[in-house]
Amino acid sequence: MPEFSSSEAKILNLVQRDFPLTEKPFEEMGSAAGVSGGEVLRLVKDLKERNIIRNIAGIFNGESLGYHLSLVALRVPKEKTDEAASVINSHPGVSHNYLRDNDFNLWFTLAEEDEDSLRESAGTIAKKCGAEDFLMLRNEKLFKIGFMLAIGEDDTGSEQTGSGVRTEPFRGTLSREDREAVYLLQSDLPLVDRPFDALAEKSDRFSGSSLIETGRRLLEMGVMRRYAAVLRHKKAGFTHNAMTAWKLGNDVNADERIRPFMEERSVTHLYLRTVVPGRWEFPLFAMVHAKSSEELESVLEKLAGDSGLTERLVLRSVHEYKKKKVIYFSPEFQEWKRLYYDRYR
Repeated sequence: MPEFSSSEAKILNLVQRDFPLTEKPFEEMGSAAGVSGGEVLRLVKDLKERNIIRNIAGIFNGESLGYHLSLVALRVPKEKTDEAASVINSHPGVSHNYLRDNDFNLWFTLAEEDEDSLRESAGTIAKKCGAEDFLMLRNEKLFKIGFMLAIGEDDTGSEQTGSGVRTEPFRGTLSREDREAVYLLQSDLPLVDRPFDALAEKSDRFSGSSLIETGRRLLEMGVMRRYAAVLRHKKAGFTHNAMTAWKLGNDVNADERIRPFMEERSVTHLYLRTVVPGRWEFPLFAMVHAKSSEELESVLEKLAGDSGLTERLVLRSVHEYKKKKVIYFSPEFQEWKRLYYDRYR
């Protein structure tokens, strides 16, 4: 279990919650943490070098950008999972890909540029992987999303969704300027005193201040969920996690059943997904993170007791094949189609 100093714990909580979109963000965090901006920058660099911080960047709502998303589960013969994972990982719209201990053993998130492409890409991947069956489990309702891992004793466990989150995604059309800002703000933040100036150097359109202004507007629109750090959860001490799926049935008290999941700090993601009668009937997906197997089991039992939900699946991660953010508006989406779609061959 890693040990963090009080300053490190404060900074890790601050950078996860909402990284300041300002010209000198480390100075602002230093004021909040009671240390100098230079010390914050030094600590962040050190935590990045130690692989505690994965990246600092914009976290975007793919649907607001016009993309179509689904959780996809494949049933692949055990001896073919590594080969299949390589096919899945090749798609630029796959951000997470895990081997899990279930009959459907490969689980990945897929983003595509339109609905037809989403379905065709999922089917193409399943075929190329030699899948015996596959499920597309669409997001029917988002209850909670975020990845705020409370470090140390100083964090209050405030709402994990972060600023800018809306329950309904923005459905308008983004300007060319907005699209370029999205592309820039997805990049890992340079660890310098004025990091947004450094990001803006990649563009002829933006200065550091105009990029910050556009980023703030994208937050207000709900296009960017938050600008924040993402941690490597195991390196940060959260060594036990599970994607859990719960059966709701036709319960008229579903909202009350779901409330305990909303209030539980260990639940970082909570979705209602597609029911496929006879094939998948566990629509409530809750991602749970804990520091030990005992803590994980305790959280699951508490959720079951508080919600009254008795049927669940615990989809533990056996192997992580991919965890990499989707770069939206990348030409790689069309390049992948030309390589893998049968009509291009």
